[in-house]
Amino acid sequence: MDLYYLDELAARIKVNRDKIARLRQELADLDARMRDKAIDQEFARLIGYQQEDEDAESMRARINSEIDALEEALKNDMEEFINGLASSELIIPIDPRPVIGDEHSTTNGGRGKIIYKYRDSAIFTNFVGMFSVIFNNCTVKDIIFTPDSVVVNAKDEREARYRFVNSIREMQRMLVKKANAIALIAEQQVKR
Repeated sequence: MDLYYLDELAARIKVNRDKIARLRQELADLDARMRDKAIDQEFARLIGYQQEDEDAESMRARINSEIDALEEALKNDMEEFINGLASSELIIPIDPRPVIGDEHSTTNGGRGKIIYKYRDSAIFTNFVGMFSVIFNNCTVKDIIFTPDSVVVNAKDEREARYRFVNSIREMQRMLVKKANAIALIAEQQVKR
C-alpha cells in the first residue's frame, strides 16, 4: 500500500462525496416540488380527478438508490483508506535526502524543520485532504503531511528520521485501536 494508491482512493472518496451532496440536493429540490404539488393533488382528489405523479416517485426511488450505492462505496473506500494507513506495508515515497528548513526557529523549541519532498515531485493533494478529515489536521505527532512533502520538527536529519518513524508507528497503532470509531467519524463528516 502506498501514497499513490491512497491518493487515488481519496480522490474517489471526494468524487463520491460530491455526487452524494449533489444527489441530496436534487432530492431536496424534488421534495420541494412535490410539496408544492400536494395542494394540486389534494384538490384533484377532492373533485374526483386522480392525479398521480409516478415520475416523481420513481425519480425519488432512483436518487435514493444511487445515494445508497454511493454511500456503500464511500464506506468501503474509507475503510480501505484507513486500513492502508494502518498497514505495516505502507510506503511513503519520500526522498531520503531532506531539505533542511528553518534551523534557528525559536518558535519550535529550538528545533528546525526537516523537509522530505516526495519522490519524482509527486503531489498528494487528495491524500492530504482525506488525512485531515480523519485526523482533523495534517499533523501526526512530530510530522506534518503537505501535498508536496512531509515536514518533520527536528534539530537534525538523524532526529528527523527517528521522529518520522515514531510518528508513523504511533499513527498506525492509533488507527488499529480506533479503526471502527475513526471510520464512523469520517463517514459522518462525509455525509455532511
